Amino acid sequence: MKHSLFKSLRAELIFYVAVSMFLSVITEFACGVGLYILSTALGISYRGYGRSDMNIVGRKAGEHIPKTNFFTYQAIRRWDKTTLIFVMFVILFFLFLFFVMYFMLITKNLTADIGYISGSIAHMAFSEGAEKIEVRRQDEIGEIAIQVNRMSEKIDTLMRSERDVLQANKDMITCVAHDLRTPLTSVIGYLQLAADMEKFSEQERHKYAEIAMRKANRLQGLIEELFSYTKLMSGEITLHKSEIDIVKLVEQMVEEFYPQFCENNLEYELSQNVSSCIINADGELMARAVQNLISNAIKYGKDGKRVFVEVEKFEKEIQVRVTNFGLIIPKESLERIFERFYRVEDSRSMQTGGTGLGLNIARQIVVLHGGMIKVESDIDGTIFTIALPLEKAEKDKERLVNITE
Repeated sequence: MKHSLFKSLRAELIFYVAVSMFLSVITEFACGVGLYILSTALGISYRGYGRSDMNIVGRKAGEHIPKTNFFTYQAIRRWDKTTLIFVMFVILFFLFLFFVMYFMLITKNLTADIGYISGSIAHMAFSEGAEKIEVRRQDEIGEIAIQVNRMSEKIDTLMRSERDVLQANKDMITCVAHDLRTPLTSVIGYLQLAADMEKFSEQERHKYAEIAMRKANRLQGLIEELFSYTKLMSGEITLHKSEIDIVKLVEQMVEEFYPQFCENNLEYELSQNVSSCIINADGELMARAVQNLISNAIKYGKDGKRVFVEVEKFEKEIQVRVTNFGLIIPKESLERIFERFYRVEDSRSMQTGGTGLGLNIARQIVVLHGGMIKVESDIDGTIFTIALPLEKAEKDKERLVNITE
């Protein structure tokens, strides 16, 4: 930023006007002195032209008028009205001419800075990405440059956000097409096998129908996950908070996953340091968040053979932790694991397949409840932690218990 003397454009313009006027008067005076000296040197004289001899006070008609210099006091006294008006017009004209000349000269840098900003704005209109205008002044013109830079940054941010949204929509379509097509193809294939009464026995056809049912259930889960994601991202979901027991909710979720634990040969353990904890939350959404974490632990923790689910209450918050002992998540993936469509593994296998939205949905739900979710992964296991603030409902209940006692 170039440092200028003035921080106010108004004060600067007033100063320029005053300086231009002062220089104009000085120049006018210098020109007048110069003309006087020149007329004296050349012998230019005035004999009273422009005024009638009879009108000269103290002189008779035809009386000889001595020669005097054009710019002497005696000569000026003989000027008539027309001469006086003409001289004043010439003086004012040259005074204005000098003023304009000096003002344009003094404000040359000012107009250059304004032209620079104007040209930069015009260039921004046809350029891609955020471009900044050099702030050359500390006055209102400099403030305009600063505000234009801020506007350019915001527009660039919005444009990048729009491009990201378009890319995300493209990725979503690709993921949805893949994740829905695979189980749907399997459902169709197994149903065709189950319908072939001539080639397969009833027992075999029953087996194929069960497999088709599992594939259909998985397909239904994927569709529900996509619906949940779109509702969360569009803000269509409204929290219906009520008093729920988060400890009981987690216990219920673990029991519902008992068949999956058995199917994947996983041992599980549930521990809590309190038997009950009431919070204000949307029970359905909170159950979905916990469900997504347990489902994720089952998918990626098979190699570890066990899953721990813990509920621990602290003074100001309650934490729900889900730990699996599968492969360690790389550090670079930990920073992105809650992003939509992000998958740690490169392949989209049937065993761990999905939309890649489960953890993102869990984070959105937790954030809506004013909580936070984090992940840690090392040789001690991969731990997903949900931390929810203890709100007024829990405090009121504790107060009521104390009064009753």
